[in-house]
Amino acid sequence: MVKYLISVLAVIFLLSNCFGDTFTHRQTGKSFNGYATQIIRQNKTQVRIENKKMPQYLDLGDYEIHYNHLGRKNKVYTISINDSVDLICEAEAFEEAIISTANQGPLFILIEIDTPGGRIDLAKRICGAITQLDNCRIVAFVNGGRFGAAYSTGAAIALACDELYIADNATIGGATLVSRTTFETMGVRSRRGGTSRIPYGRTIVEKPIVPSRPDDDASTLTAYISAVAERNNRPAVIAKAMVDENIEAVEVTETGETLFVEGWNKKSNQTLVRTWSQEGSLLTLTAAEAVQCKIADKIVSSARELLAALDASKAGLVRNNDVERAKRQFAKVNRDFNEVSGAITYLKSRSEELRRELSLLEGTRSRWYGYGGYWYERDLIERQRLMGLFLSTLDRLIGNYRRAINLANEYLDLGADVESLSEDMNSAIVEYEEIRNRPPW
Repeated sequence: MVKYLISVLAVIFLLSNCFGDTFTHRQTGKSFNGYATQIIRQNKTQVRIENKKMPQYLDLGDYEIHYNHLGRKNKVYTISINDSVDLICEAEAFEEAIISTANQGPLFILIEIDTPGGRIDLAKRICGAITQLDNCRIVAFVNGGRFGAAYSTGAAIALACDELYIADNATIGGATLVSRTTFETMGVRSRRGGTSRIPYGRTIVEKPIVPSRPDDDASTLTAYISAVAERNNRPAVIAKAMVDENIEAVEVTETGETLFVEGWNKKSNQTLVRTWSQEGSLLTLTAAEAVQCKIADKIVSSARELLAALDASKAGLVRNNDVERAKRQFAKVNRDFNEVSGAITYLKSRSEELRRELSLLEGTRSRWYGYGGYWYERDLIERQRLMGLFLSTLDRLIGNYRRAINLANEYLDLGADVESLSEDMNSAIVEYEEIRNRPPW
């Protein structure tokens, strides 16, 4: 665990360099305005220079880089995470979207977050995409939407951003796992329309933390969220208490300085100010509390108010819908896969029926052959008819297996057992060839 945490911190340290808009050559002193992209060619970075149509490829180590918005476009791109994080295709779309939007040279990228949490491995991929982006500032906005919060792994995503803003009706932190039935019964959305607020201290979440690999447990998330919090000078112990119920987070003062430490680590010369979380429960913060303990930077009521707070009130707000588009595409693929699975189930059943009918008929014909020396013509015609139906059914079955395998290989989110599908398809192919090669009499 210690080795893992050290490696995470080392990577984050290397990637936490400043963003740049004014480039000054270290030797000549010449400067220009522009922005760097994520495009690399022969170890040089593509830089879009103000008033120049063609990009330049530069060694950024030769330049002092100062972030000041000069040379950038007066736009802010937004990407939304507005549901549970449980789809690989969603994480992949986010990784691609954040790079493509950063390469457009916006003032900053705004990540709007409203999520109950989700899979640890996918949240770490999203956090990694954020922390590794070194050419554009990234701002999180926990906007108090349908879920009204950034819970568990969602909190980690918010903390990974360079700045964190929160709506006054939103919360951030841990959550207690309850069933889907409870979630839908108590609801976030009221029957009369509008939103039913989740009372503070009583979180209603379907699946806040979902490990997907043996090494993706609560302890790895604790180490990870601590690292991303420290990267942006936020109290690591508060972040850890959001995902680890064994953490007691307390606020103390020492020689006039406010510190956040674990309860067991409080020193005798430190004065206790507040206990933020008790052992045995996850920490969830209101907007005011998040600002008070330096997890969030400021409370804002809307994205436009956030832009004003960052001196970007006149910037164009451009929405990137790649993540939502990926989720819609997967929903369609999932429906298609279910249809194919239904067809496979039917065709397997139909194949078994035809196999039995053909076996019975051939057994009867064998007896006729033994007694009379020949088969009745009507039995021969019926056998040929059954063989034709059987071949047609197997052919359709094999085609649906192929379609299912292709979808499963392309969309890992389907969770299909490709090996089992391949084995069943190969068995159908063998049977098809055996029936096809039988003599017609």
